[in-house]
Amino acid sequence: MKNFNFKTLSALSFAVLGLVSCSDDSKDDIVDPTPSDKKEFQLAFASGSGSISGSYLQGVSDVSTGTISFENAGSLISTGRTSRIFPSADGKYVYSLTYTQGTVDKWEFKGGSNYVKLQTIDASVPLGATALRMYKLNEEVASLHYITSEPQYEETEYVGNKMTVTLGILDFQSMTLNPGFRSDINLELPGNLGAQGYNITRIDCPVLSNGKLYYGAAVSKFNTSTGKNAETDKTLTLVVDYPSLSNATVIETTLAIGSTNGYRTPTQQVNENGDIYQMVNGGNKTSILKLRNGQYDPSFKYSLDELLGNPTSSNGFFYAGNGIAYIPYEKKHLPEIQIGVNPQGEPSYSSAWGIARMDLNNNTVVDLNVPDGLWLTQWQNSIVRDGKFYIALSPVGAPGHIYMFDVNSTSPDGVKGAATVSGADQYFIGIY
Repeated sequence: MKNFNFKTLSALSFAVLGLVSCSDDSKDDIVDPTPSDKKEFQLAFASGSGSISGSYLQGVSDVSTGTISFENAGSLISTGRTSRIFPSADGKYVYSLTYTQGTVDKWEFKGGSNYVKLQTIDASVPLGATALRMYKLNEEVASLHYITSEPQYEETEYVGNKMTVTLGILDFQSMTLNPGFRSDINLELPGNLGAQGYNITRIDCPVLSNGKLYYGAAVSKFNTSTGKNAETDKTLTLVVDYPSLSNATVIETTLAIGSTNGYRTPTQQVNENGDIYQMVNGGNKTSILKLRNGQYDPSFKYSLDELLGNPTSSNGFFYAGNGIAYIPYEKKHLPEIQIGVNPQGEPSYSSAWGIARMDLNNNTVVDLNVPDGLWLTQWQNSIVRDGKFYIALSPVGAPGHIYMFDVNSTSPDGVKGAATVSGADQYFIGIY
């Protein structure tokens, strides 16, 4: 593994999955509420791991057989930093944020590689930030969000960080921001946390529950001796009233310590009771906590690293319903390999990744049998359809497959579907 170099290898394809919750009255079987017999799968693909990369989409009627390739196929939807992609539930429309530019495109999917751009909004103009992040809240709207955090001094004495939150709600039908968007929300932490140096540097992956938006957060503690942020001993979540985007508050816990904002994989999922499952990741520990009635539930904690018996790291997870969830995770006890470069052109490294099936109700885990040498950092979305969990997986430098796992089974074995093919510095980033 130590000899692998992402830039010189011939192929890397992977996929991670976003799932559909089932209805309350189905307790034995997990059912996709969206009929699948007439809806194509859509697959997303990225070419380039640096600061500039192309993002492509194509529809495929069957992912169980054959070969899926983006050579002479797919529609280019972005040439900027890898897009954040959010299709509608029926698959007819796709909304795509070009990160670092702040533009959101609305596409109509007409089948196969045929995507037609309908509208574009440059949200960076009204919101005053190009590095906006986007997350779909429901079939009508998405959140556009950003936060800045800067240390403040009175003469030479540090007095805390000034945190300014930018929030806007994008209406999918009109592709305009709803009234009341804000770029000047002054965020105050509870008690004297701010004066102690605690501050939030990123927010993402919001969910809507009981009239409030909950944003995952990356929290740090400012070190006055070094003038830099450092790891901290708390977990924070930003909460605002919806739809007013008012009353910005922060809730905290020490049940698990780390970030809750993730990267491109969802970190928060609303269950059948309206409670929020939230992933907390930090210090080679990965946990799932529960928020109930606006507060952390002190009686609930799911520890992936403890159940697996090894240190782990993750960017998010996917909820299949009835307490079942799937999580891509990095095996931190294994040696790291170079898998590419970061946006600054510096080498980036990762241990191999795996996939686990979590039973949050019974506090159990099944480590799934998947290929060795996976890299799943940039995976965005997966689906559960007809009781199967779909993910495209390939080891670094090798061809891959679509894998299908029976959601109602505790077997670690899945079924191989269609082969996936990609070239150097190219990879699958989602299935919808």
